[in-house]
Amino acid sequence: MKNLLKQISKIDNTEDLNVVIDAIKAQRKFLNNEKALMARINFKNGDTVLVTSKKLTETGTIVKMKIKRAIVEIDGKRWDCPLSMLSEAS
Repeated sequence: MKNLLKQISKIDNTEDLNVVIDAIKAQRKFLNNEKALMARINFKNGDTVLVTSKKLTETGTIVKMKIKRAIVEIDGKRWDCPLSMLSEAS
């Protein structure tokens, strides 16, 4: 990872930097889609899940599964959450 960061710091023009940024965005999209696919396979309506946001993690119940999102009920309120934010509650 340090080697990669060193290589990025050596970029000296905007065009090359934009190519690197596009590659990073494509990889992030791929990883998020992969995580959403695994969530669609592993979760179903009625499952108890952990919803992890930037600030906190809460436990909720899936009310409805969508293609890339799920309606999750947390403390009586329903939230439309990306599947990539969901994980299995133990």
